[in-house]
Amino acid sequence: METEIKLLKNFLLDLKQFSLKNESWAILVEGKRDKWALEKFGVQNVVELKGRNYHDVAEALADKYKYRGVVLLMDFDPEGETIFQKLSKILPGYGLKIDTSFRERLRETGITFVEKIPQKLMFSG
Repeated sequence: METEIKLLKNFLLDLKQFSLKNESWAILVEGKRDKWALEKFGVQNVVELKGRNYHDVAEALADKYKYRGVVLLMDFDPEGETIFQKLSKILPGYGLKIDTSFRERLRETGITFVEKIPQKLMFSG
């Protein structure tokens, strides 16, 4: 448990630094609670999917907001895995690079839902 907390704190620090240094990259999450959970720790450029059409989101990220890349941070439940797989195939068609390394690091922390990050840290000590 203590190791997972340390991994989670390092994950958040690295994601925050990445978001501050790479303004042309979006951090894409499923919903508003996920967005809030990351912004609470200073992560920038967080965009929520909000149940919108995947192609509409991809087009908005590439054209309207001029992002060049996307960090995919979907939950690890079946729905999140499905969304992750679909977006991994769709986003490159809009000229967007994809980063999955942060998602894999989040998996190592034992977190299943992005929105639960603050709760896990709050009850850790």
